Amino acid sequence: MQEKYTPGYSSNATNFMAKRSLDTHGAFFKPYLRPGMNLLDCGCGPGTIALGLAKAIFPGMLTGIDREPSQIQIAAESAFTQGVSNANFLEANIYALPLRDNSFDAIFSHALFEHLQEPMQALRELWRVLKPGGIVGLRSPDWGGFLIAPSTPELEKAFSYYKWLQQQNSGNPYVGRELRALLRQSGFTNIKASASYQCYEPLSEATEYLALLIEASAKVDGATAMSNALREWSQHPDGFFAQAWCEVVGWKG
Repeated sequence: MQEKYTPGYSSNATNFMAKRSLDTHGAFFKPYLRPGMNLLDCGCGPGTIALGLAKAIFPGMLTGIDREPSQIQIAAESAFTQGVSNANFLEANIYALPLRDNSFDAIFSHALFEHLQEPMQALRELWRVLKPGGIVGLRSPDWGGFLIAPSTPELEKAFSYYKWLQQQNSGNPYVGRELRALLRQSGFTNIKASASYQCYEPLSEATEYLALLIEASAKVDGATAMSNALREWSQHPDGFFAQAWCEVVGWKG
């Protein structure tokens, strides 16, 4: 299998990710931030969380990396537009970071590890560039904890298909529950784990993203029925979708 970023980089997917912020998706890491830190954000995407991190550590420096050039461009343009001068974005692969050993006080990564085929290799790189005594914070969803109502067979099929697609792309939809173990096995200590839910309002915010991705992923039997089920569900007066997220922080001794 070849590792692939399942959401892709369409305007719909990018806009979906750009709704995230430090307050909504990185709150677990905020208590550990302080002015003057040198901080790395791995898989920064369009940079909306990264810019919040940069503001929190000013006058420290935020370095955001992503392997997709279009995301780096969007993040850099947003930093310029918002006047965030302490953020730098560069194209890089988490498995081979073009960064010096022991150069960051903290490392943050959101919604990346569920897409990695070799999470331990990635964590070895994070360990290498993190200073002794530095902190790492990771957050990923876990598909075993999603809450969906009211459910239908076609709706369940749509969610199962997306999960299957991520697995075919060498991802792990259940990595959230494994983050603590991954940090411990990588040598991090004093690990703290937590979990939270994100409820989508309006429901169409998530369903249209999933529907378009299913339609674009491949020509599969039932793709139209699955996307239609998602769109119909988004209009249901009792529709409810809560996504489970798992978070961990750990220290390099």
